[in-house]
Amino acid sequence: MKASTGLAIGALAFALVSPSFAVEPGPTSSREIAPSANKPSAFAVPRHTTGDVVSVSKRAQLFTLRTTDGETILLRAGADTAPILSTLKKGKRVKVSYRNSQGEKVATRITPA
Repeated sequence: MKASTGLAIGALAFALVSPSFAVEPGPTSSREIAPSANKPSAFAVPRHTTGDVVSVSKRAQLFTLRTTDGETILLRAGADTAPILSTLKKGKRVKVSYRNSQGEKVATRITPA
């Protein structure tokens, strides 16, 4: 019994000083700890764009917009903007505010441009 106790204590002591259990050094400055105040998360920042409506799917509550930069983006109508889809027509210029939510761009505001 004494031999097994001594063996267990020896194994525990070896495990505690073994390099495989070494603690990695943590961040050395507050800059490494907190995200930059100048770069907020892409999910929290509302985006704004202006463009022409390319297509509208009222059933799917989606619309496609070609921005003034030439980019084409697919947007899902949010709860507040879903009723506006019936007024959107191909070619209509609009200003859209949207946010990223679960991998989709969700329109939070649509106004005529």
